[in-house]
Amino acid sequence: MGDTIVRLAQACGVEPVYYDNWGKPHHTDPDTAKMILASKGISLDPARVSRGAQVLVASIGELPETFSIRLFPNQELRQLALGPGPVNLKIVLDSAGERTFQPEPTETVIRAELPENSLLATIPFPRDLAVGIHRVEAEALFQSRVYSGSCRWIVCPQQAHVPADFETGRRVAGIGIALYGVRSRVNWGIGDFGDLTRIVDWAADDLQVDFVGLNPLHALFNRSPFNSSPYSPSSRLYRNYIYLDVPAIPDFVDSKAARQIVEARDMLLTIRRLREAEHVRYEEVAQLKLRVLREVFRTFMELHSSPSSRQPRWTAFRNYVDREGIHLRRFATFCALDEHFRNASPPANTWQEWPKEFRDPASEAVRTFRRTHEDEVRFWMYLQWQVDAQLRNVQQHATGKGMVIGLFHDEALAVDRSGADVWAAQDCYHDGFNVGAPPDAFAPDGQNWGFSPPDTDRVRTYGYEPFLRRLAASCTHGGALRIDHVMQFSRLFWIPRGQSAAHGVYVRDREKDLLNLLVLQSARNRTLIVGEDLGTVPYDFRDRLMSRGVFSYRLFYFERDGNGDLIPHYAYPQHALVSISTHDLPTLAEFWGGLDIDEVTTIGMLDRLREKSFREDRHIHKAKIIEKLVQEGFLPAHVAHEAWIQPFPTDHLHSAVLKFVIHTPARLVMVSQEDLFLDPRRQNVPGTTNERPNWVTKMRYTVEELRTDPEAVRMSEKYRNLLRDAGRGRRW
Repeated sequence: MGDTIVRLAQACGVEPVYYDNWGKPHHTDPDTAKMILASKGISLDPARVSRGAQVLVASIGELPETFSIRLFPNQELRQLALGPGPVNLKIVLDSAGERTFQPEPTETVIRAELPENSLLATIPFPRDLAVGIHRVEAEALFQSRVYSGSCRWIVCPQQAHVPADFETGRRVAGIGIALYGVRSRVNWGIGDFGDLTRIVDWAADDLQVDFVGLNPLHALFNRSPFNSSPYSPSSRLYRNYIYLDVPAIPDFVDSKAARQIVEARDMLLTIRRLREAEHVRYEEVAQLKLRVLREVFRTFMELHSSPSSRQPRWTAFRNYVDREGIHLRRFATFCALDEHFRNASPPANTWQEWPKEFRDPASEAVRTFRRTHEDEVRFWMYLQWQVDAQLRNVQQHATGKGMVIGLFHDEALAVDRSGADVWAAQDCYHDGFNVGAPPDAFAPDGQNWGFSPPDTDRVRTYGYEPFLRRLAASCTHGGALRIDHVMQFSRLFWIPRGQSAAHGVYVRDREKDLLNLLVLQSARNRTLIVGEDLGTVPYDFRDRLMSRGVFSYRLFYFERDGNGDLIPHYAYPQHALVSISTHDLPTLAEFWGGLDIDEVTTIGMLDRLREKSFREDRHIHKAKIIEKLVQEGFLPAHVAHEAWIQPFPTDHLHSAVLKFVIHTPARLVMVSQEDLFLDPRRQNVPGTTNERPNWVTKMRYTVEELRTDPEAVRMSEKYRNLLRDAGRGRRW
């Protein structure tokens, strides 16, 4: 029986076995397979069976020969409306036009589906459809009765968007920052969009690079008991208002009440304390900003919302709200409800704790709340409007300064199950499972990331609209997008809730559809896509990505051959972004001194035996780095020994590592500000929560010091000169 279940599960995407980094096989447990089958609706639970939307996703270069559409009898008998053929179609084109299509009778096959009293019509697929999302209405006459149906045809480009300059061989570089950690003389304790504009100025003018890489800017809770990880947001459809440059909002200038709050002595002292704090204090900053923003919003409503005084600014706001539609309405409603129930007695910290009638976003209770708390819901809409406006201004500023890419955004793999996105679309997630990763060299016990896997089959019944909307939101106001754990499009590692990663299995997804849709949104938004393809990667998956124009993500630490030697710099692929490290890995300074091993040992993540093994591996790794840098001429031999024995990277070693990544053939190179300035503090240690400060580390230099501090200026000049010498950059 167990083998039968596993075979059935395999047909539904559950892989029967996977091999870890050491080549050890892990077979799927039949009980886990049975749980996944039930979660995917194989039990034929009537609640999960619906007609849903019919959808076809295809690449323009691989259009199908035929397409099948299910048609259902009309409630009333009527004459055919579209034409006299056996099957007639009206195609509403993405370009806003429409056309009719009548296949020849000899090319049409109609089959009756008796259990559902429906028809299955198979027809030739039109060969001349352009790229786009097309709505199809079909009808047929069968046994004197009219049948009709609709479907969605999504025709996708062959290749993702790539800047035209890349086609001529141009290689570009950028700087990576965590926006929350940006320090300045004027922000309120967290980096904001005003700071980001000044970072762009420094990056474009002083470094002369073509992009600024950012952490995910998704909407967070900004409060306990939730952590502040940008990779576990409340929503990926909207961004965090905490990054607003409040004094730059036009309505702030008009709001005497808001200005009085900010200019009060106690407020100025609070802002100064938060600005000078060692770490970002999300909850305090959020509370402070919300207090002022409510007055700003009140002024906006007083000056612009009444019918007698409505100005273009009110029209612009309404246009934004209308454009965002149900997604913004539900997000703003969630935010208002969340605040309402947190202030109730007793307080509710998650939507799962709300009264039952409010857990359904389509309930009458929620609709009533939205009507009776209209201004509160509108307030959260207003904040997103301002986020959209300020971020648009930063991107326009970046491209106006000649940057090829400008802002390089990052999309998290998933959302918090207690957040806005899950509340708004609960049926699009598989409850009962967590996503994680199997054991590997980075995490020998595996990883459990604590969020639910998506229900792509359900998303497909909505014509993939939730997926397309998410990608569009992530691409907005940027020239490039990093997709965290891009292997999600092929498969995810499902772990039964409450069990360890040892009980996890890989479940395949609709890779072909999802990659096609990713390419489509890349082209529609003119956004270059980089897939974070680190860790356990399916066979040939990197090649499949790059064949569609999706760039790979390569790290200096990881690119080694079977003997553990660093691969030559010239062996890196062209269609890739190369960096030294990531937010989850030690910075160069941390790595070289073994400070990361010290930290995880101190907090109890490594026992003595594993600590010894890690230090031995690090010793060998460092030796191989020195060897490769000398071999390829990036590190002079006469300074190699000094670089080897020092616990902190010497200036020669630092330059050599930068030269190595800069000279690779990769079209993109990104150096984090931590690695540029040799800061030993990384942003996050996976597997930790309260053991150490994650996602709160501030930059060593303020925005102003980037251009005045002698060491900051020296490092900036070093990076710029190395880019110039390698012919990588904007003005060489």
